[in-house]
Order: sequence, then structure tokens, then C-alpha cells
Amino acid sequence: MFEQIVRNPDGFTALTHITARQADTLRWTDDQILAMVVKRFFANEPFSGYLQINRDMLDANASYRKNAFYRIFPPTVFKGKKQSPTIRWICNRCADGRGVVTPRDVIDLLIRAKQRQQDIYAAEPDGVSEHVISAAAIQYGFEELSKRKKETYLEAEFPHFWKDITKFSGGKTDYDTAALDALLGKGWKVIVENLMAIGFLSSGKKAGKDVYSIPFLYRHGMNLTQGKA
Repeated sequence: MFEQIVRNPDGFTALTHITARQADTLRWTDDQILAMVVKRFFANEPFSGYLQINRDMLDANASYRKNAFYRIFPPTVFKGKKQSPTIRWICNRCADGRGVVTPRDVIDLLIRAKQRQQDIYAAEPDGVSEHVISAAAIQYGFEELSKRKKETYLEAEFPHFWKDITKFSGGKTDYDTAALDALLGKGWKVIVENLMAIGFLSSGKKAGKDVYSIPFLYRHGMNLTQGKA
């Protein structure tokens, strides 16, 4: 919101009076997100008792918190030696174009994963699951989060950018400057700056060229295909 206000073409009078009291953007680490998740799950006494979790140890020991997390979730979402640990995968998928991960999005993903796992259990009550919440349920939770973020964040909060955002729908995940010029038109640089400010795009270098990417958070909701346009 702050970035959108100060980017107004009419400027912002006496902005220094605000920035003098401005705090840095709050950023959550993987460990902080993991700690939040396990504390929320194991606040349920019957559940913590079922998995034999010592709730006092969750506050005292980071290694214990990590072990408790993986009593609920699989070690990785996809199989393979080079796959990221599940907590990294979740944080990576919940990060916007500025690299910001909000606890709200992580909680939303996991709530939907939990609901999906409950549906799986209900459909096959005699089935066996190696983990309380499976990899398939986590993937489902992420897909639903991506759809929701498109509707309730991008479309609802930034209607003035929506016409430009929809131009990316069904396209690629990465764009060079020529592709953005062709997609957005002459004023593409200003448009891209605005989309980066709201976290829809990030910038980087690939093969020595400037490349702008749509983060995982929005890729499923926008129905994107991996690759460069």
C-alpha cells in the first residue's frame, strides 16, 4: 500500500515525515515459519499427545521443532535427491516477487492441505498414509492458494493493474525485455516497475540478459507454462 501511494504521479507531500518512522519490511525465515507451523499444529493437546510431542520442547529447541514438523509432513514434496526440504518448498512457493513470505499465505496453504487430506481419509478410511499430511495434499494446498491469491489479491486489490496482469495469463513464467515490449506495449517499463512493486514480477539475470519472472505464488493461478517468452 505504501509503495502504491508514493508512486502516485502527483507525488506525496512531506514524505520524509513518514519514512522517518518507517520500519523495514518484515521478513520471515524458513525456521520462523516452521516454528509458527508446529506451534499451531501442536497447540491441539490430543494431537500432540497422539504424536508424543513435548510442547515445552518446541519453545526450547530448534532441532526438536524441525523433527516435530517432519512428524506431520514428508521430508520432500517430490521424490528425488535434489529436491528441497518440504519447509523450503512451501516457503519458496509462498514467496512473492520481492521474496516476501507471509505467515497468512503459509497458513492458507496448510489449511487447504489439511482439508484435502481429510477428504482423502474420508474416501478411504482403511487406507494407510506414511505422513499425517501427504505430499499430494500439500501440492493441492499450494494450487488452491495460487488461485486465491490471483482473485483476492491481484484482481481485488489492484484493479488498475488488472488489464496488464491478465496479459500474462496462459503465458510463460519468464520474460526478457523484448517479450515485455511486445506484450505490454511502449510503456512497458513503467508497467513492469508497478508489477514488481506489488510482487507480481521479480527481476534477475540469465545468460547475461535482464529477465523478469512471475513467482511460483501466482503461476498456477495464472495458468502459466515454465519457460521464457
